[in-house]
Amino acid sequence: RHLSRFRDKEITLVEIGVQGGGSLDMWSTFLPNAKIIGIDNDPECQKLQYKSPNVQVIYGDQADPNFWQVFFEEHPQIDVVVDDGGHEMHQQVISLENCFPKLKIGGIYITEDCHTSYMPDYKAEIFHPGTFIEYAKVGVDILNANWRTKTHQELERRIPIFQDLSGVFFYDSMVVFEKFGKREMNRVFSK
Repeated sequence: RHLSRFRDKEITLVEIGVQGGGSLDMWSTFLPNAKIIGIDNDPECQKLQYKSPNVQVIYGDQADPNFWQVFFEEHPQIDVVVDDGGHEMHQQVISLENCFPKLKIGGIYITEDCHTSYMPDYKAEIFHPGTFIEYAKVGVDILNANWRTKTHQELERRIPIFQDLSGVFFYDSMVVFEKFGKREMNRVFSK
């Protein structure tokens, strides 16, 4: 649904979290014309071998905004980001907030393993305000922000980050953010 349109395109996909490297090979098969960049904070991941010469692995900490600044200076044209990294709330939020504004229009951001938002081992539980799922739910408010009659400090902080957000999709343990650009709605009723 979200990635098939990239199938034969020359795009750049970034996957946060390499571990054994199997998914990077999978992406290079699914997207044969894509440049695939893996990011991991384990230097051993840089030693892995891949079937495709289009795969590279970069050492970096997804929870470090300075890493993202340098990364996007070197790689400014990103179409897809898949966060399969540390799965802790702060890692997921920092990665999303640093990557989404840099995605190309038409890009997709996917956060996997969102079930950690419900797990006590991650200091999380249902409706807990600090979880990634609760953070992502605000995407609905961002999409509908033009209809608000009041301001809210956190919403106002996030609107510039997600100014081109066009859709948020929730799946079992996964959230997908689409960046197709915000379209002005024709209002049926006056303000």
